[in-house]
Amino acid sequence: MSRRPDPADGGTPGSPGTLASALRKYATAALVSLRSRLAYPTAFAGSLLTFGLFVFVFSRIWSAVYSTQAEISGYDRAGMIWYFIVAEISIFGFSRFYSSLSEDLKGGQVAYLLARPYGFTAYHFSQAMGPALGDSLVLAGEGVLLGLLLGGPFPVTSALQGAALVLSLLLAACLQFFLQFAIAMTAFWIEENAAIFWIYQKLALILGTFLPLEFLPPGAAAAARWTPFPYLSWAPARMAVAWNFGDGLKILAAQAAWAAAAALLCRAVFAAGRGKITANGG
Repeated sequence: MSRRPDPADGGTPGSPGTLASALRKYATAALVSLRSRLAYPTAFAGSLLTFGLFVFVFSRIWSAVYSTQAEISGYDRAGMIWYFIVAEISIFGFSRFYSSLSEDLKGGQVAYLLARPYGFTAYHFSQAMGPALGDSLVLAGEGVLLGLLLGGPFPVTSALQGAALVLSLLLAACLQFFLQFAIAMTAFWIEENAAIFWIYQKLALILGTFLPLEFLPPGAAAAARWTPFPYLSWAPARMAVAWNFGDGLKILAAQAAWAAAAALLCRAVFAAGRGKITANGG
C-alpha cells in the first residue's frame, strides 16, 4: 500500500497549509499519548520512588566524599547533589523510548504503521515525547524539592541560565529519542538487539550521569566529548550547576549538532530497513 510522502520521513514537503496540518496531526498524537499517561497517575509512582531513592543514596555518598574536602574539579558537595538530580531527570525522563519502538518492529507492527497517512519517525517522536515531557516535569518537581532539602539553594540564578537549562534538556530528549530509535531499528537485521541498547545505557551512565566529565582523566574526558553520550545528561547538569555563557553556548551547539546527526542516522537506518521490508514482501 502506498501513502503520500511525508517530509518527516524524507518525502516531498507540501504547501504551508499541508505543513500546518501535519504539525497539528503530530501535536494531537503527543497530546493523546500524554493524556493516556495522565489517566493512570499511579504509573508515576514507580519512577518517583526510584528517582527519589537514587537521589537520596547518591546525596549520602557525595556527603561522605566531601567530608574531607570542599571541592573536586570545580564541584562542591551541593553542586554535585544538584548535578546528579538534573542528570537523572534527563536519564529517567527520556530513556524509555527503545522498548516500545523495538517491540513494534519485532512484532510486525511496522508494516501496518507504514500504511498509515503519517510519517513513521515523526509519529513515533510525537507519541513518545508527549508522556516523556510529562514524566520529566513530574520528576523535575520532585528533584527540586529533594535538592532544596539535601543540597541547598537552587543553583539556577538567572532567566538566561534557566532558558539554557530547559533548551539543553529538550536537546537531550531529542538526542535520546533518535539514538534509541536507531538502535531499535537494528531489529530489521538483528532480532535480539537488547544487548546494543544495554551498552548504550551503560555508556550514558558512565560518561556524564554518575560523574561529571571533569572527574575523568583529561584524555578520557576529551575523547568522551567526541561522542554523543555526555550530551545526554552531563550537558544539562552542567548548565544547572556550572553555568558559563561562553561554555554554555558551545555545549548547546554540540548538543544540537549531535541531535541533528542522530536524526540523520535515524533516517538512514529507517530507509535501509524499510527497503528490506519491501524486498521481503512485508
